[in-house]
Amino acid sequence: MHFIDKIWSLLLEMSPFLLFGFIVSGFLSVLLTVEIVSKYLGGNKFKGIFLGSLFGVPLPLCSCGVIPVFSYLRKHGASRAATTSFLISTPQTGVDSILVTYGLLGPIFAIFRPIVAFLSGIIGGLFVAILDGDSKLSNTLVECEDDCCDENQSKLYQILNYGFVKLPQDIVNPLIIGIVFAAVIYYFIPHNYFIHIGTGFLGMFIMLLLGLPSYICATASVPIALALHMKGFSMGTLIVFLMSGPATNIATISVAIKQIGKKSTGIYLSSIVMCSIIAGLIFDVIFPELRVETAMQGGMEMLSYELQLGSAVILILILINALRMNYFNAEHIIHDNNDTHVLFIEGMTCNHCVSMVTKTLNGLSDVKVLNIDLQSGRLELDCLDSSISIIKSSITDLGYNIKESK
Repeated sequence: MHFIDKIWSLLLEMSPFLLFGFIVSGFLSVLLTVEIVSKYLGGNKFKGIFLGSLFGVPLPLCSCGVIPVFSYLRKHGASRAATTSFLISTPQTGVDSILVTYGLLGPIFAIFRPIVAFLSGIIGGLFVAILDGDSKLSNTLVECEDDCCDENQSKLYQILNYGFVKLPQDIVNPLIIGIVFAAVIYYFIPHNYFIHIGTGFLGMFIMLLLGLPSYICATASVPIALALHMKGFSMGTLIVFLMSGPATNIATISVAIKQIGKKSTGIYLSSIVMCSIIAGLIFDVIFPELRVETAMQGGMEMLSYELQLGSAVILILILINALRMNYFNAEHIIHDNNDTHVLFIEGMTCNHCVSMVTKTLNGLSDVKVLNIDLQSGRLELDCLDSSISIIKSSITDLGYNIKESK
């Protein structure tokens, strides 16, 4: 019962901030499209690097969700430096994760986290521009047509659909795992158990070992960070975990090697390691005695229990719907005629993957996407036989594999 109580208390604390984050993320999905971002990321100039990092901070993309967007930007003329800047800053934060950070770790940490993400993106982008800049840049930009965007749908529908349907679909699994894993840490590990190894370089090195190879989204990492803090890790070491965990994983690294090269990928990883450790040390120096208990003092009292309870119930319903759509959605329509070609894509993890594949393929001549099923990877196309090789190449350029074709 104590274990279940901890899961419930985490839900109560997170849900008001997460729901508000969903709403703001929905607005950003309409206002800050991939096409808008790509217009400003050409060239190795500081402006492209600055905007790449700035655009990345509020977008709710995890380290897997950022892969197709990163590949799309690179393919449409964005420089190595600007896309590296975007690749570093984007997965670390998002409006939803910033608000959850405020709710669980306090306002100081919630302000510090996006600032670090922004600065680390600029630093990584500058290093790439200096050490491995593009010798020749493309200015190609494929404008999005009505058939690859949802312009025929109202803005309100797009906001609500993204904020309360698509985004929850993308984060429901890691979010549930993160909450449960945090409760496991709370329940099975004694209070302050890691106090002797949870500070300084040793604590940060442990956080790097936990974060660099793993896949965990920026929002789901927050309750885990809170649990680790309660067991003895300093708040500075949490910076390292919250940067390295969401910003990297094996899939991101492999696609980065393909899109920006081994040298720039090495710079990208080194920048994350260096910036996370420096940021963690700075935080512990500036706020040596800061604990979540003091950081949150007087904060949660602003929210009534009724508001927390209502938000938790709504969040649970949203997550149940996301699970239903991910695993029990029977609305898939199969187009079966002589003009339909079917491919199976391997590696899609979220709705951003579906969106990027759709936009990329619909931008090809004489190609129209009829349907993409995220779970099975089934792609149905209306195209010429001669276009299949170009279609496959475009899909692999985005970082995915073709499993089989029929």
